[in-house]
Amino acid sequence: MSKVKPLRLFFIRHGQTENFDVPPFNGWRDASLTDYGRRQLDQVAAGLAAVPFDAVYSSDLSRAVYGGERLARAVGRDLLVDPKWREMHFGRWEGLTYQEIYGEDRDFARRISSPEGGDLPFPGGESSVIFTRRVSEALSGLRQNFPDGGRVAVVCHGGVCKALWGLILSLPAHIAWTTVRQDFAAVNVADLYPSGHNTAHLVNGYLGPEGYHGSGPGFERLLGADLF
Repeated sequence: MSKVKPLRLFFIRHGQTENFDVPPFNGWRDASLTDYGRRQLDQVAAGLAAVPFDAVYSSDLSRAVYGGERLARAVGRDLLVDPKWREMHFGRWEGLTYQEIYGEDRDFARRISSPEGGDLPFPGGESSVIFTRRVSEALSGLRQNFPDGGRVAVVCHGGVCKALWGLILSLPAHIAWTTVRQDFAAVNVADLYPSGHNTAHLVNGYLGPEGYHGSGPGFERLLGADLF
């Protein structure tokens, strides 16, 4: 009897972006990477070059496309760009900091940030529920495209990575958003089985330059485990 093979999903947040020191709500805003952010993604690509990926995807926003192109080139694949992997759409609050949003409409900012705010859309943008549904559809598409397992990478965004962990680990959206850390250039690894059982291997791992905050949780496991 053959062993059931999982879809091993590597999902990676883009590198450091402009205004990182006072981060705005970038969302669908096509924020540029800093030089450091590009170096982070270059090193992620180099660190994962030995993984025999069956496919490499990214969102269509340039901060994710850069990392997707570097990784796809490193592993000899064409990059598959899909807007379903975009960050949440923050509507007219795109480019504003939380402090600016809070100052503009304190009550709304509190309500949308609460556990009960999932159905409340950002003005002109998405709600958490609709955003999570979009990411779920993208994840379901991967499962359908690779029914016999394999290794797939997705270069995307912090909110998308958090939503993926919520879906993979069956966490409520607000719990995934507030408790799962995703630094710039975070590397995450999970096994997705046809039965619906999933296994987390690595959360917020770091392969980039100059130490950042040190190795992400589980980084040594990435180096020592049979993930390649």
